[in-house]
Amino acid sequence: MDKIRVAVRVRPFNRREKELGSKSIVTMSGMQTILHHPTALDKPDSRKQPKTFAFDHCFDSLSSESPSFASQETVFTAVGEDILNNAFTGYNACIFAYGQTGEC
Repeated sequence: MDKIRVAVRVRPFNRREKELGSKSIVTMSGMQTILHHPTALDKPDSRKQPKTFAFDHCFDSLSSESPSFASQETVFTAVGEDILNNAFTGYNACIFAYGQTGEC
């Protein structure tokens, strides 16, 4: 591992978000994360264009029923395993998590 890698993960909705019937404005497509304008979700002909961002890894953990669902094991295998192995061999390693983590 010779560079900084950036991974993003969409977390599942928490109980409150589910009760409110919240809709996700984020979709994942390969190594791209797509942010849709909230008002454009209900209006397919909206002029509000989605914004697309590219990352080293994109994980969709919103719904376990989704075919693209990324489990904790999937994320660890793709990102954490190399970092942990490098740390065990004496290299500096860091995983920085920003945002809500843990159980929802």
